[in-house]
Amino acid sequence: MNVSFFGRLTRNPEVKTNQTGTSYTTFTVATQVQAKGQDGKAKTLFIDVSAFGKQGENIMKYFGKGSRIVIHGDIFDANAWVGKNDGQPHIGVNVTLNGFDFVDTQAESAARQQSAPQQMAPPPQAPPPVVPTGYAAQIPAPMQTGVAPWAPPAYGGQPQQGVAYGAAPPPPTGQNYAAAPY
Repeated sequence: MNVSFFGRLTRNPEVKTNQTGTSYTTFTVATQVQAKGQDGKAKTLFIDVSAFGKQGENIMKYFGKGSRIVIHGDIFDANAWVGKNDGQPHIGVNVTLNGFDFVDTQAESAARQQSAPQQMAPPPQAPPPVVPTGYAAQIPAPMQTGVAPWAPPAYGGQPQQGVAYGAAPPPPTGQNYAAAPY
């Protein structure tokens, strides 16, 4: 089953190796759900995530304990148990990572890496790419085309000076253009 959710890493990612020798990265993400507990507070789920290949390398490189992340993946295991200490029922969910989105800004990531213990992966040589998430996407600078950008009419319905409203650009000089026959 496909899932997507937002949360924070509860620990630094770890690299593990399975019986066949394949390396993968594991980490846990805490996420809140809309359902409320008996105390009226929002419930928090702790979801174990496994990332393989380049995605696992990128998780190790750019994320650490406390990092915010959006996970896209497949549930591959779920289990239930009764806690030894509290006697309460618990549910565990394991997800295989298909993709992820950065949520933290570059400044937040850099601050966390500077204050993190030395066991974290070394800081990257280049800053992490900025991936728009819909909340804080960066807007690129407008392209220079030689034509003023479209703008709505000024107050009173009068067009603004120097603004082209969908007018076709003039043909290049030095060439003859004839209208195409219908």
